[in-house]
Amino acid sequence: MSKNKEKEKYLDPLFKPKTVAIYGASERGSTKHFVGGLEVQGFNKKNLYLINPSKEELFGLKVYKSLKEVPEEEIDHLILSIRRERLIQSLEEIFSQKKVNSIQIFTAGTGEYDTEGIQIERDIKEMLNDEKVNTRIIGPNCMGVYSPSGHIAYLKSFPQEPGNIGLVFQSGDLHTRLIKFANLRYGVKFSKGVSIGNTVDLQISEVLEYFNTDEETDIIAVYFEGFSTLHPNEGKKLLKTLKTMKKPVLFMRGGETERGQTAVLTHTGTIGTKQKIWDAVFKQTPIIKVPSSLDSILDYIYIFYTYINRYKKIGIKINEIPYPIGKNTLVVLWSGGFGILATDTLTKLGLNLPNFKGEVLEKLRQIYHIKIGSLSNPLDMPWIESSKEYLEICKAAIAEDIDLVIIETDVAKNFKQTKHFPGYYSNLKEIKEFVESLDKLLILILYQYPSPHRKEFYDMLIEDGFIVYPTLPQAAKSYLALYEYGLKIQALKNQ
Repeated sequence: MSKNKEKEKYLDPLFKPKTVAIYGASERGSTKHFVGGLEVQGFNKKNLYLINPSKEELFGLKVYKSLKEVPEEEIDHLILSIRRERLIQSLEEIFSQKKVNSIQIFTAGTGEYDTEGIQIERDIKEMLNDEKVNTRIIGPNCMGVYSPSGHIAYLKSFPQEPGNIGLVFQSGDLHTRLIKFANLRYGVKFSKGVSIGNTVDLQISEVLEYFNTDEETDIIAVYFEGFSTLHPNEGKKLLKTLKTMKKPVLFMRGGETERGQTAVLTHTGTIGTKQKIWDAVFKQTPIIKVPSSLDSILDYIYIFYTYINRYKKIGIKINEIPYPIGKNTLVVLWSGGFGILATDTLTKLGLNLPNFKGEVLEKLRQIYHIKIGSLSNPLDMPWIESSKEYLEICKAAIAEDIDLVIIETDVAKNFKQTKHFPGYYSNLKEIKEFVESLDKLLILILYQYPSPHRKEFYDMLIEDGFIVYPTLPQAAKSYLALYEYGLKIQALKNQ
């Protein structure tokens, strides 16, 4: 077995470590965050070892003078948080004192900083080439690992409940913000995540391979900046890996522009690639390109997360989920002006809004001949949203070869006490049930504004399993990503 294949087994200890050591532990800075994250996630502190030759105790834990003193034959995961001047010496000490399966180098100021830092990374890579060293390294310049089922996190504020999204990011701050914002904004939860930094050793392609067979992970999100000069073949390997992915991969690049690539050099010190090359990669693989925006990747993750979990709840396997195959969209609202704007917006983005006329329009009018508004699509139906006619018109329109239903909604003050709300909310739930029975998708648009009533209504909708976006463009772009993935996997099945 090659050394590279042999090392792949260390990804389990990385995400589910039985023992963790913090080398260079102190009472300030990163150690406090690492210890706090492990505590909140329920890691067994008996298996947490702090290393510092000048300390006796930290955070109520015994501190060991050296790694050699730790009463374990091997350490699954070690966090290295020291000045870069001591980095090589510390790694030499670690490798000579104990078997360590994985190391996170939190230290920054290496390849992204100056020529001395570049040499430090080369020295680390040279150490790993030693056949006696069987250790995987993430970083340098990375925040670390998050795995609720593995009881490990680098911040106390991360969710404790596991989900089914895997993350591999070259930016620690983006990794952190995505986990927090996705959970706070959309209730999304994660299986595993790793901030991989400057990629002196462990590569994005290897984490993708691991997630591809990980039973806890159904969706994968990537933030990529560039390739390490220490791994000249990683581009070919990443392309090969992306072609084999069996799960949705939402791929966001940093440094798409020439100016952006100069910023990459001072962030992770990696080398970016030209847009034309990436256009070919996206065309040849089932991965989904995400615009260079934190909001975009949050929105895309949300729709894949809710869509996939909807089918998992009824026992459909991940590889048998029916993805959308069309772009015909029905819009339901209560304002002619908003209807015109919605039609322009959605059409420009690439969705189709069938114009109901002739026999179809007459069928809708037979259900309820509205005097104010329109039944042509968008359905502009003011004042009747709590009636049975509203529900029947929506059902009849949805049955007309519609793939996506978008309903703009809102509530007034003390909405639960109004006469019409129970009927309206019942209609929304019945529409959702009808849409999903046809393997179609319903999205609600609830515009964002500061109001306790809006928040209460939003929480109700989320609790009842509705997909809710704050704007039409966010909803449409997210749906089109889901649709694109369906086309790609269908094409692969037909090959």
